[in-house]
Amino acid sequence: MDHNNILMPTEQEKQKTITQILDVALPHPVSFRKELWDTLCIAGVRTVFCGVGDCLALAALLWVLCLFPASYLANYTGGLAQILLLMSPLLYATLSLMTTWKDFQIGIREWTWTFRISAQTVSALRMLCFGAASVLVCVPANLLLWSVSGYLQPLGWMLALSLSSLFLYGTLSLLCLRLRGIVGILAAPIIWLIIGMVLLMCPPAAEWLNTVPTIVFCLIFVGTLILYLREMRRFCRRYIEGGFSYALR
Repeated sequence: MDHNNILMPTEQEKQKTITQILDVALPHPVSFRKELWDTLCIAGVRTVFCGVGDCLALAALLWVLCLFPASYLANYTGGLAQILLLMSPLLYATLSLMTTWKDFQIGIREWTWTFRISAQTVSALRMLCFGAASVLVCVPANLLLWSVSGYLQPLGWMLALSLSSLFLYGTLSLLCLRLRGIVGILAAPIIWLIIGMVLLMCPPAAEWLNTVPTIVFCLIFVGTLILYLREMRRFCRRYIEGGFSYALR
């Protein structure tokens, strides 16, 4: 073989080869639900939720500890609406922050690339489960606050307020994640705390919140749930550093 006369591929052949490699390596576009299901099947439940046990235990403990002072405040200060606004996303926010911090510690993104799955999709599966768990705990929490507050407000009104604030926070947290880095992670809980503190220290705002009809909170809940799922889909399709983003540049 004449090493000085090696045939080089043309530009068209190079592009064709690159396209073939990308077609094999990159996943084909699928629906959001199928993408979540495929990721769960590839990695498995135990793998997706690996290392979440201690985060779940600590978040549940914090939620229970905060429930008692929340009940006291709701009973003796009359700030039921503000307490519900602050307490409803607490479990979801705590789980999201703790698991995100732990993911950075164990290198979840680099680890998921070995499975050819997206770290965002793994995070989305977790956040959806955290949201479902938060919805479930809203019921006993509202029953407790309803009883200690002397049945001040209808239970349906309280549940509607809790669910709307939960998914409003969830949507806000996904929107803040567009900022990237530690700012995007901490922006949502900081904004939510500021809103809660303003309502607690501003009696007119709290009184106005107590007069909002149940139907309004139900509409907010449905709207924020739709926005939450749409933003979750965008979050999963967003390219980040490493992985497929380098191949697409």
